[in-house]
Amino acid sequence: MGLLRLTHRRPELTPDDRVIDAVQVMTSAGVGAAAVTVGRKIIGIFTERDVMRRVVAEGRDLHTTTIKEVMTRPVETVVDSTSVGEAAAIMRDRHIRHLAIINGSGDFVGLVAQRHLLYDLMSELELKVDNLEGYLMADGPGG
Repeated sequence: MGLLRLTHRRPELTPDDRVIDAVQVMTSAGVGAAAVTVGRKIIGIFTERDVMRRVVAEGRDLHTTTIKEVMTRPVETVVDSTSVGEAAAIMRDRHIRHLAIINGSGDFVGLVAQRHLLYDLMSELELKVDNLEGYLMADGPGG
């Protein structure tokens, strides 16, 4: 099972969408980031942080500023077979919270959030602890 199992349906934006429209779409979907695509290729990511840093802090107009003016780029990409640990390390090293997943043709197939990687790693660790605890507490013959 690859990284795609950790993705959730997220809206996609176009570079010419206005910030106000993107914020409304993201709010309705309950997400903090969306891929910016042209066809099946990802060219940027638009995040809540982009709204704060590149729109609000710079005094830009939400109604006239386009996504291409304020999106995060270049986009860090991985393939579905990238391990959760490797993806988490990439995010940590590059100080980012989202990775785009692409297929062998370079087409965008999903966006994975750091928190979903962390949830997966925590679940894996909990399982290991439970297994170790069961092993240590097992009372075998002569125990």
